[in-house]
This record gives sequence, structure tokens and C-alpha cells, in this order.
Amino acid sequence: MLVGAGKYKDVDEPAPAFDAPTTHGRKTLEDYRGKWLVLFSHPADFTPVCTTEFIAFAKRHAD
Repeated sequence: MLVGAGKYKDVDEPAPAFDAPTTHGRKTLEDYRGKWLVLFSHPADFTPVCTTEFIAFAKRHAD
């Protein structure tokens, strides 16, 4: 869940505006207008599920 979003979003709902620090500088939702974007959240680092999901996302990056 995005911090401050208030609830989980469904696939067909627009994402709320955000401004977040990343390893590539600050990013906003507006930076991705007109592009596909996956907003991914995980419950904890180094859990089996998040590890496999991160690997799957990396393999599909070119798509």
C-alpha cells in the first residue's frame, strides 16, 4: 500500500500521485505518464516470495 493512500488499489483503479526517493533520484507518478508502470510492495526483505517476485520482474524488464 502506498503510504498515505488510505487503502489498497485494484488493478483497474488509477494510482494516487506520489513523490518518492529512489536509488535513481526522486520519482513521481507523473514521470511515468504514458508508460507501463508496476508499483510493487512487499511485506519484508529477504522473504522467499519477494525474492522470486523481484527475479520475475527483472526477467521481464525488457517487456
